[in-house]
Amino acid sequence: MYTIMSEAVVGHDSPHWYAIKTRQEFRAAHELARVCDDVLFLTEQVKDENRHVRTRAIIPRVLFIRTTGAKALEMEADGREHPEMSVPFWIYRYPKENRIQEIPGSSIELLRLLTARDTTKCEIFTKTDFKENQRVRVTGGQFAGYEGYVVRVQKNKHVVVKIEGICMVLLPFIHPDLLAPVSPIAL
Repeated sequence: MYTIMSEAVVGHDSPHWYAIKTRQEFRAAHELARVCDDVLFLTEQVKDENRHVRTRAIIPRVLFIRTTGAKALEMEADGREHPEMSVPFWIYRYPKENRIQEIPGSSIELLRLLTARDTTKCEIFTKTDFKENQRVRVTGGQFAGYEGYVVRVQKNKHVVVKIEGICMVLLPFIHPDLLAPVSPIAL
C-alpha cells in the first residue's frame, strides 16, 4: 500500500475524500497526485505463479482522492471529454441521487490501518455474548470507535465495517473484551 501526497489545492469548498472508479488505477494514482490534496491507492505485493513479485490493487479500479467537490467534478468531466489528456474516472455517487458521495475521514483512516504493514491482529474468541449480525462498537485498540456487524468467516467471528456504497471491510480478529453491543435506536 502506498499513499501519494501532493500540494494542497485551493477550491471554493473545503476538501473531502471521494472514491473514484477507473480502468487505469496506477496511472490515475500518479496523475491525480499532482492535482489533489491526497490520493490513497491501496496496493499489496503478491507473487505470481512464476514467483515474481508484482504490485496489485487491493480494491481493483478504486482510488480515494482528497480534494474539493468542485475540483473533483471538474477533473471527472475533463477525463471524459479529453481521455487522451487525462485519466477518465467516475466519482461514486449516493444511491438514487446524482450527488457525489463524500467518504468520511474515519473510513479512510480505517483503510490505512487495515493495509498498514505493522497491523497487529487479535482474535475474536468464541464468546456467546455476541451473535452473528449483531451491531457492535470496538471500544479499545487501534480500531476503537468503529462500528460494524459480527459475521462468521471460516468458522471465526469478525467485525465488518461498511463504507457506504464502496466496499465492506473485514476487520482483523478483535478480542471480545474490546467490543460493546450497540443498542438499536428506539423509535
